[in-house]
Amino acid sequence: MVRIADGGTGTPISPLIYGSNEIGTMDGGAPSAELDRAAGVTARRLGGNLMTTYNWVNNAANSGKDYHQANGPFLLDALGIDRPQWGKPARLIETMHETSLAMGAKSLVTVPLAGYVAADFDGPVPPEASAPSPRFVPTRWDPGANAGDPVVPAVADIPQLLARLVARYGGADSERGIHAYALDNEPGLWAETHPRVVTAKPTIRAFLERSLAAARAIKRADPAARVFGPVSWGASEMVSFQDAPDWNDYRQYGSFLAAYLDAFRTASEQDGIRLLDALDVHWYPYSNRGDLFRSEDPALAAALLQAPRSLTEAGFREDSWVVRALADGGGDREVGLPLLPSLRRIADHVFPGTDLAVTEFNYGGAGQIASGLALADALGGFGQQGVSFATHWGSLDGTLGDAYRLFRTTDATGRRFGDRSYGLTVEGTPDVVAYASTFEAGQPGLQLIVINKSEAMATVDLRFEAREEPDCLSVLGFDAANPGTTALTEIPIHVDGGLQVLLPARSARRYSFA
Repeated sequence: MVRIADGGTGTPISPLIYGSNEIGTMDGGAPSAELDRAAGVTARRLGGNLMTTYNWVNNAANSGKDYHQANGPFLLDALGIDRPQWGKPARLIETMHETSLAMGAKSLVTVPLAGYVAADFDGPVPPEASAPSPRFVPTRWDPGANAGDPVVPAVADIPQLLARLVARYGGADSERGIHAYALDNEPGLWAETHPRVVTAKPTIRAFLERSLAAARAIKRADPAARVFGPVSWGASEMVSFQDAPDWNDYRQYGSFLAAYLDAFRTASEQDGIRLLDALDVHWYPYSNRGDLFRSEDPALAAALLQAPRSLTEAGFREDSWVVRALADGGGDREVGLPLLPSLRRIADHVFPGTDLAVTEFNYGGAGQIASGLALADALGGFGQQGVSFATHWGSLDGTLGDAYRLFRTTDATGRRFGDRSYGLTVEGTPDVVAYASTFEAGQPGLQLIVINKSEAMATVDLRFEAREEPDCLSVLGFDAANPGTTALTEIPIHVDGGLQVLLPARSARRYSFA
């Protein structure tokens, strides 16, 4: 049974949780932007390992461990940018952002903090050519050249990049401005992912110094732009910055994330301006049964379907190393499970007013229905838990796009899933999850998403706190028999005191009620 607390106004759902990462054709199919548009995404991120070494002056990047430690035009190729434009400063960022603008989505752009970026397109970099060397150029974050000054190839002047972007598109508070900037990508792994640039494990102290300097530069260039950080890759980085060399100096904070937030709170109070707007992390599910990343293995379907429970469900413990890494984590400064309430608790305790962002996540490959259902469950959890910004990693093809369309497609009433979350409880089985929403004050209606993860049909009773057997105006959904989120003729039946719906095995439905 699903009991919906529809008697109040609900809590806000950020419109920017239905986001995606710009990866072009890296997945080998249609360009990610094309699939983003079809999925109705609202936010897009330019990030990932390549952006740590992206040089805006010549648009080159170093691939690090992902591909022979090579300098090359990887991002340019992935986005299909014509070769004559490769040398145009910031062409990659402009292409991504203009694509976002064309579909009405907000852009999050990653800026580099590791110290050096690629100098050329000349292929693999041997160990003896590690930075500093002619194969790399240093980044500069101190105030330097203005937007209209000549671009100097010997240095990647990031404040000049920011000034040029503001001059071209306006500030973040304008119609065409870039919404936010992320302070690099998965820094705890730099020595592993980018050994030609970062030759030793970074310390927390040095990373905090660089992060604060970068945040100040961003706020000088565009006071309305939002700053995201630290973009941690997963549990071990959130806890100890990947067991950083100076972790013992920060252990008293309870976690690396708490230390990070405390440093930004202190600096923000000193500067009289908020320097960090969103606590940004990545979250990929793990299982002792096998690799879940982009998995289309039917043997892992059950693990994929259970994985979103780690985001929100108290008492659930996933079958993976993550449980050991996070321990109980119940304190105000400790990272624990369920993840989202834990992050919210840390942010509220250490630096109140900080939003939450999850800028990489993936719940399996596009080719199996379980992936789409798990992804839909995660998106519902982001809205329910007040996440402000979320971007999926991987092209939104197949059932992954269906998961987004479950929320973003307009139904027969002309509406998408609502912008305010209603509380609800699901009784009986963890194989059924549900999310309810309404609309801003004065706009009637209730939207209810119900997901059946079981391999058997589910009969689900619906009970409403305020409405008495409301009329169902529209049904959308997807399952094995209905690939592609589509309008359905199924109608809830009236039973004593409420409604009842029949959900096919492994299916998702969105009901629109008056």
